[in-house]
Amino acid sequence: MKIVFLLGSPDISGGTYVIFEHATRLNRLGHQVTIATDSSVEAERYAWHPTAEELVWNTIAGIKDEHFDLAIATWWQSVSQLAGIASRKYLYFIQSIESRFFEARNEEDPGLRDVDILSRWCENTYRINLPVITEARWIQNYLLEHHNRPSYLVRNGIRKEIYYEDGPAIAVRRAGFLRVLVEGPLGVFFKNVEKTIELCRQAGVDELWLLTSSAVEKYPGVDRCFSRVPIQKTAEIYRSCDVLVKLSYVEGMFGPPLEMFHCGGTAIVYDVTGHDEYIRHDENSLVVERDNEAQVVDWLEKLKNDAVLLDRLKSGAGATAAAWPDWEVAAGQFHQAIAACDRDFPDMSAKFLTENSVFMLEARDNGLQARELARMAERERHGGGAIPFANHIQVYWDCGRGMEAVLTDRYQSGAWCRCRVVVPAELAPKVLRVDPSVRMGVVEIRALKVTGARSGTVFAHWQEGGPWHELAVTGTACALRMSPYPVLEAYGEDPQLFLPQLPDLADGEQLSIEIEVREWSFGQALVFFGGIGRESSLERWHSPVAWLRRKVTTKIKALAQKLRQAIRPGRLGVK
Repeated sequence: MKIVFLLGSPDISGGTYVIFEHATRLNRLGHQVTIATDSSVEAERYAWHPTAEELVWNTIAGIKDEHFDLAIATWWQSVSQLAGIASRKYLYFIQSIESRFFEARNEEDPGLRDVDILSRWCENTYRINLPVITEARWIQNYLLEHHNRPSYLVRNGIRKEIYYEDGPAIAVRRAGFLRVLVEGPLGVFFKNVEKTIELCRQAGVDELWLLTSSAVEKYPGVDRCFSRVPIQKTAEIYRSCDVLVKLSYVEGMFGPPLEMFHCGGTAIVYDVTGHDEYIRHDENSLVVERDNEAQVVDWLEKLKNDAVLLDRLKSGAGATAAAWPDWEVAAGQFHQAIAACDRDFPDMSAKFLTENSVFMLEARDNGLQARELARMAERERHGGGAIPFANHIQVYWDCGRGMEAVLTDRYQSGAWCRCRVVVPAELAPKVLRVDPSVRMGVVEIRALKVTGARSGTVFAHWQEGGPWHELAVTGTACALRMSPYPVLEAYGEDPQLFLPQLPDLADGEQLSIEIEVREWSFGQALVFFGGIGRESSLERWHSPVAWLRRKVTTKIKALAQKLRQAIRPGRLGVK
């Protein structure tokens, strides 16, 4: 068969590791296997895996003229990409319920204010009538219970030629000395690595190591840090440590505890999804109820002081490891599941997939629009005064690779606010884009200044009466006016202001972007642009009743004056 896996990222991670293990073995069985990514990938990005180079690598755009027997989506957004792949069959490989990867909605955080809508979009991918292979019983049960979606179960294997107990180690284990390992990426809330490190320090473990896919050389409170280690070398780290502490909140069927078992250690884990595939409390490891941090500390202290308990758990972990199948067995089961899908499921129409993708995108867009309409209604109800949620200034930059990640600052609706964002020195952007993130509404920008955060050098400065025409206004927005300063109307997404190209920066210089901004309600904009007057806008916006009273009083006084002038002696023929 000609098979393509749609891959989100080739960088080191547990999920990508599993995909590589299955893909390379399918390739060795005689199938022609391609890995397709959104953009081209340099070989060094997947060099951490010893056999990934055996696969054909291409981009999704690069395979648009190819025809496959099977296209496999491996994460939730790749489901929408299946429709663009010409294939006889399509399949969804689900390693976790990824809608659980999203944090809780938070109106005050620009990245989380609509995260629930994206989570629903992710969850909806499980409703599409695709054959599914998954790796854990709990995922299989979830798909059947919540989406009536049956699936094939193929548990992950283990590289027994890499992970075994009697092999090279970085440091020798010592009796009466508890060396603890924490594993996982930093800055990912559901991996909970930072809190895990803190709990290990509280327990007073003798030595603490960190194994992470994050690009860090050291971390506070950690004795040794190992970053982006090729899998061939990870076993040397496991063999050096006694206990792996992995307190994830969401997992599919997580592999590091099983790898630690094979290397002669044990583990402490939360009762996370998937742990029950092979972890047994007080037999091969210790299982703690989620967020029972005191219990984690207690168990670590006991392991430090109770060599009998530690040895018993290590022995149980070794027995579990001995009975666990290797990747050759797991890949064979994956191959059988693919054959069953090919046999039992009819060929699928790409048009069907396209219509489902359009449906999901429309549901997402409708949800975002409804949310923005609710925010707009709240602003209008308050007449432009302060309302219970903030907006956000977002700054994007281009260092020659297209627009990249975003930095933000908050500003309160209904008042002039000064926001500041500092771009890290190592980025040295050539182009900056500033988005005052109002998707439906009117926003006023009174000043915009770009300076060197360290030197104080002014690189660009726009203020009242300045050359605002130098800025390009894009996005779903129009300029109600650009002089003496911009007033922009947004009608779906953020207004986007592209700044002129900046000069080369001195080494180590940071860019400081300051913007003075105020959001209007549509009602305020109608008042201002309806020609009612040019008096102090501050009075109209912050004291609308007083302003209206003064306007009416002024009109009455003017009419009274005209009337007095009209009835002066002599004007009406009175002698």
